[in-house]
Amino acid sequence: MAGIVILAAVLVLPVQQEMPATPVVAIVYGSEKGDLSYTDAAYEGLAAALGDFPFTAREFTPSNLDALPGVLNSSSQKDKPGLVISVGYQYAKLNRELAAQHPDVRFLAIDQPGIGTENIRAYEIVSYGDSYLAGVLAATATRSGRVGIIMGARSSVLDLFRDGFLDGARAANSSVVVVPAYVHEFSTEGFTDPIAARRVAEGMYANGTDVIYLCAGFSNMGGFDAARNGPGRYIIGTDSDQSPLGPDIVLASAVKRVDRVVYNGIADYLNGSFAGGNVAAGLKEGANGIVYNPAFAFYRETVDACEERAAKEEERYLASRSGPAPA
Repeated sequence: MAGIVILAAVLVLPVQQEMPATPVVAIVYGSEKGDLSYTDAAYEGLAAALGDFPFTAREFTPSNLDALPGVLNSSSQKDKPGLVISVGYQYAKLNRELAAQHPDVRFLAIDQPGIGTENIRAYEIVSYGDSYLAGVLAATATRSGRVGIIMGARSSVLDLFRDGFLDGARAANSSVVVVPAYVHEFSTEGFTDPIAARRVAEGMYANGTDVIYLCAGFSNMGGFDAARNGPGRYIIGTDSDQSPLGPDIVLASAVKRVDRVVYNGIADYLNGSFAGGNVAAGLKEGANGIVYNPAFAFYRETVDACEERAAKEEERYLASRSGPAPA
């Protein structure tokens, strides 16, 4: 992955920082590895960077996150991370607190829009445009005229998925019915509860929905189980290419290039160009897109024809909200 670049606007110039002999980078995942989605995509970026650059990685998940403040308070320069990467909107408050306490440390806050400072790069991967295309695909593929979206929890980040999907589906078919639902509306446990997600998906399929866009991290696995439980049930995956998890049921995946953001953040830190500020990148910048299951590639022509419109709608949508605009 060496040399991969995402075009984005960084608002604050880099701060000079003395680099230890062997730099230390900490990464905080939103869930345990093995979700075959968002967390695994972040790990892929870390693994690629480890293959290309000399540094030590320290990995944290919600189960051992309490150890991170102590690590940052370490008096040993060789043990203290110079860069902390956190993956998920739930870490915004923690990042603001840690960044204020440790102005000498750089923070890459992925999908935590608007919290950028001199030492925080808040990098939002905007998921409106690719979700718009997922909506076009769902409205094109449905036979029942009912499509759904299952989200892990309610948040401004997930609103982008919901609104993009809704707008894309209705642009493709104004009469399509779009059913939104949450695994756990007010808890991030909605991203780690496949049993609850399966119940939600089963309810949707029972009510005539035949295509579901899964946006719930590891909980997506429950949606896959529900889709396998009956004929004529289809899925659109997220974050990573999830076609291998259901070759006969996954139409495509809306892929979020978290791996690139992690990789580029580490590269920038190591070469001294890491800058803070607010960044937003989406479909136009290549931060996300649609990856098709080869078995359903015949939908590609119809959906790809809407890509330019999706990018324009993404710009319009972002211009209508407060916060950072896309590069």
